[in-house]
Amino acid sequence: MHYLTFYLACLLLSLPSYSCVLRMGIETSFAPYIIQQGNSWRGVNVELLQRLAQEVGCELEFIHSPWLRSLRLIEQGELDVLSHLSYNDERSKSFAFIGPHQLEEIYLVGQPQAFSGLSSVSQLRKAGTSGIIALLNGAYYGEELEAVLNDAKNRTRFVFIRGNEDKQALLLNGRVHGVLEDIAAYHYWKKQSELPTAAYVPLFPVYQSPVFFGFNRKTLSVIQLKQLEQAWQKLYAEGTLQAILQAYQLADYQWQLPEPASFVPY
Repeated sequence: MHYLTFYLACLLLSLPSYSCVLRMGIETSFAPYIIQQGNSWRGVNVELLQRLAQEVGCELEFIHSPWLRSLRLIEQGELDVLSHLSYNDERSKSFAFIGPHQLEEIYLVGQPQAFSGLSSVSQLRKAGTSGIIALLNGAYYGEELEAVLNDAKNRTRFVFIRGNEDKQALLLNGRVHGVLEDIAAYHYWKKQSELPTAAYVPLFPVYQSPVFFGFNRKTLSVIQLKQLEQAWQKLYAEGTLQAILQAYQLADYQWQLPEPASFVPY
């Protein structure tokens, strides 16, 4: 019996140790998902992840980083989790996907007169556009738009921006004619009375995809990832996650939390 106890103790000591402080890459503001208030953070993604971390006995540390830099920090092992991550096979090499926490709907939002005659990405690919469109550098907007961006002629009509606030500022200052924007984020920023948003409307959908919390497979153990997956399912079944979402619903725009469908490698 003493030998068994000694063996188990040695085995535990030989396993790698994992921190239970989850480092989240976070942008300055992306309402309703991420909202900075002084030195603190709130928003749908922040509160959902805080509750998930609490369920598995972890804490969150927020590290300000634009999206593209956050992806590099994940590769370097300096971040543990990102939000709003769409699944693809390439990303699954680096991430475990917990959620989804939202069904993301991306629209071209902008001035109708700048995109006259366009009502789909397919038309944009065939006919091009005279309007300039800003999009987030490093974000994925679906295969069809990727084909547009890989066309040298059409690519010149796009401006790649490092952060969501910069993207919106270019539109509101007249530097671009449209942006690729999450529809819930659009409904939030158009309600800010200090912004001249009346001239900008959703023109057509570009891409729809479930998005997840992406956890770094380099810095988290398989055991931790399994715990996170099970905790998300439990909190969803209890209605805890939907209750967090409810606090951010708008009178003229509401959305539901998708059913759990995590991608966790074992």
